[in-house]
Amino acid sequence: MVRFGSEKIAWVASCALALALACGGDEGGEEPPSEETSGAEQATTTTEPSEPAAAHTVRPRDPEEIPRAPKPWEEMTAQEKGQFMGDEVLPYMRALFQEYDAERYADFGCATCHGADMNARGFAMPNQDILALHPSGSPEQRQMVEAHPEMVRFMFNHVLPAMRDMIGAEPYDAETGEGFSCYTCHPHAE
Repeated sequence: MVRFGSEKIAWVASCALALALACGGDEGGEEPPSEETSGAEQATTTTEPSEPAAAHTVRPRDPEEIPRAPKPWEEMTAQEKGQFMGDEVLPYMRALFQEYDAERYADFGCATCHGADMNARGFAMPNQDILALHPSGSPEQRQMVEAHPEMVRFMFNHVLPAMRDMIGAEPYDAETGEGFSCYTCHPHAE
């Protein structure tokens, strides 16, 4: 059985920055299928799910509920980005993650996504200390999806699109390898 430490799942979270565990192709992450077909049922390896049997429920957000950066992300200064992250992204993502699992994410904060060394790294992403993701369709990726189907759906259906919209990023385009994907926040697994 594959087990991931709570810190890795914890940003496997985040921050919000996130990214969906189900995504990721060789060059940036292939978009996984919709919630109904997120790949969990396509997994070919058998592992005992490490998530509790009880379903985590997160209510869908209206697009108007998702805060948006006041101007294009690339045009914002580090100070403006930090202010937006602290004032808008952190509270939104904290509420989202605590709705998913209040106990696990009771201490959700900047370090959940950016890591304990965030200041030394200038808050750079991807954070090398969170769960590294394997390319979509690989045996390792399928095993992770099968072991953590609820987390995968949560990340792909809630965290990734919200973070992408907050910073005004383009969705991932498999043809060009450009855009916001799981690998925006998560490192590539070796």
